[in-house]
Amino acid sequence: MDEHYNDSFNEAGEKAEFIYKPNPIVPHSWQIFRYKTEKNEYEPVGDYTLVNTEEASDITEKKLINMIGLLNGKKELLQLGNLTGTRVLYNIVQKATDTQPTKILFRDYDGESVSVDNAVLTIEKGVFDDGYS
Repeated sequence: MDEHYNDSFNEAGEKAEFIYKPNPIVPHSWQIFRYKTEKNEYEPVGDYTLVNTEEASDITEKKLINMIGLLNGKKELLQLGNLTGTRVLYNIVQKATDTQPTKILFRDYDGESVSVDNAVLTIEKGVFDDGYS
């Protein structure tokens, strides 16, 4: 996989607040990075781990593009329903303590059967401003 996930942001002449890269250690996992202006570098703030390893890699890539786009404040997302035939459902896993990272479980739902686990997003406390992290 080439590193095209950040090309459009580089072309704009400014660094995106969030980017992702494949995790070099864990298969089917990507690290989420946040740009720290004071350090002038990206630091890891979470990861996205695919549970359904049979998902096509281009679909996973598009889901990651959408997720990073949302984190960066983009309003327009890639429409994936016609490619997957499913809806994405999610739930935020309750934390045992306030210091734990936020975990979000994503599921695929085809409208007929039981939803299937797809991926887990784990993100450090403080990344979201919605009271969940």
